[in-house]
Amino acid sequence: AEAGRVNLPLQHCLAAERGGLADKRAIMLVLAGCLKIDCKQTKTAVYNALPGMVSTTEEYFEFIFYHRKVFNKRPHGMGSGMRRFISKWYLSQDPYDLALEVTRIKSRHKWSHADLIKLARVRTKDPAVSAVLKAVVRGLAAAQEEFKDKPEAQPILEYMTCVKEINQCSEPEVAIKLIDKHSFDVESLPTHLLNHAKVWEHAISRLPVRGVLSHLRTMAKRGFLTNESSPVLGKVLQSIRDPLALAASKLQPADILSVIAQVESCWEHPPTTAHKAKTQSPNYVKIPSPHHSLITGLQKMLVSSLSHVPKVPCSVVICVDCRPTITKGCWGLWSLKAVKAMSLTILALMKGGADITLTTLGEDKLMKQLPLNTTDTVETLGSRLEKVKGGVMDPALLMRWAREGTKRADLVICMTDSHAEVDREDLWTELELYRSTVCPVKHIYMALSSKSLFPTVANKTDPHMLDICGWGQDSTRIIQAFAKDCF
Repeated sequence: AEAGRVNLPLQHCLAAERGGLADKRAIMLVLAGCLKIDCKQTKTAVYNALPGMVSTTEEYFEFIFYHRKVFNKRPHGMGSGMRRFISKWYLSQDPYDLALEVTRIKSRHKWSHADLIKLARVRTKDPAVSAVLKAVVRGLAAAQEEFKDKPEAQPILEYMTCVKEINQCSEPEVAIKLIDKHSFDVESLPTHLLNHAKVWEHAISRLPVRGVLSHLRTMAKRGFLTNESSPVLGKVLQSIRDPLALAASKLQPADILSVIAQVESCWEHPPTTAHKAKTQSPNYVKIPSPHHSLITGLQKMLVSSLSHVPKVPCSVVICVDCRPTITKGCWGLWSLKAVKAMSLTILALMKGGADITLTTLGEDKLMKQLPLNTTDTVETLGSRLEKVKGGVMDPALLMRWAREGTKRADLVICMTDSHAEVDREDLWTELELYRSTVCPVKHIYMALSSKSLFPTVANKTDPHMLDICGWGQDSTRIIQAFAKDCF
């Protein structure tokens, strides 16, 4: 960093995190990079900011991974500041929470808790926490032997014995008793116990909503979500209908739409030749279709999650390619129709505060404005778009129409499944004309069913043009960040 501006990368990083549009992994990478700045004040500020961003075990290991990526040479950035951060992560936790976390996720990215505890020389005078650390590094038997004369450590050692017992449990009845007594979730259970519906019935209520969604395939594979009367399905529906749990999860609409698409396709792989051959094998077992109430519950959950979209007020003109190919699958999630991904993106931007003008190019080569209502859902908007008879998309014509109608916009988005035959030079000329006569504008070209665009529609010398190929759960966030000048 330049002299006098050493804190600038950190300030940008913290501002991005507060804005809610940044990728958490990118923030962790930049934070690790900030620790390379040769300024004590900056390093102290990074270590002060880290505890607020790295709370869960998953985030902790993720940061350690990126930190090693940045400090890839000895001593690997393991100075006193980093050792204090690692120590604080372990020592700031309640002994029972720590015991559960270090057994729930023992290692990630080739790092284990034992590695990090030894590396940072984590020490404490608290007998309960010391017992947990000893058990992680040397094993539970060694911890029991060393702390047998410490009354303060006995309850936590008994708890860790229960954790070990459930990790190695073979009887579902025993597992259920341990779950009910100690609030263990399915992450602590051995795989063979997941074949018992009763175990799921007791464990689901201990899972956060994200955890429930990530385990839907596991439950469906065992047939626990097929029948309306299934107690497991009932517990799942109860979880996804809980508005407080949804708010705490901070799930975005795209996260839930992705789950819906997978559930509707029964988690089938893309219909490639290799997969078709696999399905014809006598050993192939198709995942049973979940009951329709699960889809209905997820759709309602998606509508509720629209309130979680970060607020980015701006004016947006969107042109949708409404030809029949709009029903093709998206690159990145083959079971999701491009039209549904487009509909969700439009609604999410609108819920985020964008003033949207929705258009398409008709078969008569004339621009048409399409209705867009605040009450629209992904299904209703998608259905309307499918019924529109559209012509071949022409981004240059769209810009000319907007310019001649003096339609002021901060951002123009062209959405298509895979149309790539664009008169790029004409588009770039029209963009410059619009900017010089109407107002500054950014341009995004989205090809949701395409893996790549060659040549690119965006002019490589124009930082205000962007191409997006395929669809992912971060698509809307990327559009909002681009509109807000975050990159």
